[in-house]
Amino acid sequence: MKELFKYLKALKLNNNRDWFAEHKQEYAALREKFGNDISRLLALMSVYDEELKNLTPKDCIYRIYRDIRFSEDKTPYKTHFGVLMTKYGRKLNRAGYYLHVEPGESMLCAGLWFPDPALLKAVRKEICDNYEELMEIMDNPGIKEIYGSFDTENSLKRVPNGYPKDFPYPELLRLKNFGIVCRLNDSFFYDKNWVEKVSEYFRPAKPMNDFFNFTADEMYNR
Repeated sequence: MKELFKYLKALKLNNNRDWFAEHKQEYAALREKFGNDISRLLALMSVYDEELKNLTPKDCIYRIYRDIRFSEDKTPYKTHFGVLMTKYGRKLNRAGYYLHVEPGESMLCAGLWFPDPALLKAVRKEICDNYEELMEIMDNPGIKEIYGSFDTENSLKRVPNGYPKDFPYPELLRLKNFGIVCRLNDSFFYDKNWVEKVSEYFRPAKPMNDFFNFTADEMYNR
C-alpha cells in the first residue's frame, strides 16, 4: 500500500497520458495487488453480508479513467482507487459499502448514495413509517464510534412538502444522501492487517444497509 500511495501522489503531479503510459506496468501491477486485497475483503465481508458472496474485484473496483466529456477538469485520470460493494457491484440506487483510497483523503462510506427521485421518495416514506427501527440501528455503538451520524452536507433546508409537520426527526427527511463516513489516515493502510480492519469497520453498517435495501428491493421488484 505504501507503493500505491507513492504512485497516486506521483500521478496527481503528472496527470497526463504520456506519464501514465510510461508507468503503465507499475499501475497494472499495483491494481492487480489491490484487486487481490479486495478479493480477500469481499471474502471476509460475505461472512456477515451474503449479498457480496458472488462478487469479484472486477465487479467493484472503479476504472481509473475519468469521464471528462462534461467536466471543466480535463485531467484524464482519477488520483484514487475506489471500490463500491453492493449486491450488484458498482451499481448505484442500492445501499452498500464504499472504500476510497487516496493520499490524505482516504475514507470508508456506507449507506445509500443520492438515490434517484423515486427511490428517495420511497425511502422517506419508509423512514416516516419505521423511524424507530432506523434510529435504533443508528444508535449502535459501532456506527456511532466509527462513523458518527448521517452526512448532512447536502441536506435540504426544509422538510419536503407532504410529510408530517410534527415528525420527531425532521433532519432525516431533509437528507438527500443516506451515507455515513469514516475518514482514515494514510498510515491506516500501512498496517498489514488493513483488510481485516476495513471488514470490521464495515460490519456495523450492515443493518443500516438492509433497512434501505428493503425499500429498494420492493420498489424494483428484486
